Amino acid sequence: MEPQRETYRPPWLLWVVAALAILVGGLSLYREITGQNDGSDLRADPRLAPVHQAQLLEAARAAYAILRTPEFAAALKEVAGDQPIYVSRGRGERSAEVVLDGLTGRGRYLPVRLIMMDPTRAESRSHYAAGGGLGYVSQDGEIHLPPEVLADWSADDPVRRSCAINTLAHEIAHTISISPFVFTPAFTDTRLGERAIPRRGEGDSPVASYLIGSAAQCAWLRQQGRIVAGEVRACVEVFGTRGFNDRCTAFGPGEPIRERPDLPPPMRPL
Repeated sequence: MEPQRETYRPPWLLWVVAALAILVGGLSLYREITGQNDGSDLRADPRLAPVHQAQLLEAARAAYAILRTPEFAAALKEVAGDQPIYVSRGRGERSAEVVLDGLTGRGRYLPVRLIMMDPTRAESRSHYAAGGGLGYVSQDGEIHLPPEVLADWSADDPVRRSCAINTLAHEIAHTISISPFVFTPAFTDTRLGERAIPRRGEGDSPVASYLIGSAAQCAWLRQQGRIVAGEVRACVEVFGTRGFNDRCTAFGPGEPIRERPDLPPPMRPL
């Protein structure tokens, strides 16, 4: 008669260790999926000189930081008022509160690679950002920038420097996802070669990504003491909420940042 075999049962301590490993791994993955890039999860184009990498990272971190300030939120809400704001192709127009929720609540900021575009190529005359496909799981976001951004940030004039903040804040907005795994952009405007914005209502409602850029720019100028709280609205309107108005060198030291007849014309609204 064969001896009866007993089923192997792992020691209870092994079960505890396995459960803890699963818990810790799950919490780590959850933090990775839902955590927001606060400006520390950035990499700069390795082709740049070290000094330029440092400058680009400094500008980007300043843009990330300003998006979380009460000055930025106040600027965005003041300019938007009760207007609907175009947020994305999939969601059309929403309120200022929805935009801010995408920036500080629901939105997930991808880790980002900052790429400097080749000035010898035609597409370097513009800038654009590409978000990830599977977010933290397999792909970072990328922000492609023209060399002018570094030149702006390196300038002595705070208004010109603020244009780098505008560009970066606008592009950062395109790397925010409103879903945890698959990249679902919180903010979109046009695709390459398109002028019209799909699903946009009638009128001249602000476009979220441009409003975000200009509100960040003017909130930063307020932080620097270049403008005061009562001048923020005029500043945002100067630099545009429906496209970027290139007026970076139009204001002398201490000159009020507001509309005037001799300013470079605004960009045609998207």
